Amino acid sequence: MKISGDPGPDVAAAIAAAIVHIEAEEAAAMAKPPTPPRQSAWVESWRPREVQAPLPSHVYDARPWAIEEPEES
Repeated sequence: MKISGDPGPDVAAAIAAAIVHIEAEEAAAMAKPPTPPRQSAWVESWRPREVQAPLPSHVYDARPWAIEEPEES
């Protein structure tokens, strides 16, 4: 690394520290594998997927109601 223009020791140290920091961030970024881009919900909605069959009427009618009756006190 060569810094030209006689910046002085303080400026040269600051430039060197910034370069070391940038190189460390670059090395950390290169160490992680790239993540694939996430598709939007619109793109994913047309893709085939497994859709569960609706419940037969005898199974649906046998299930209890989700809303519970309030207890009388």
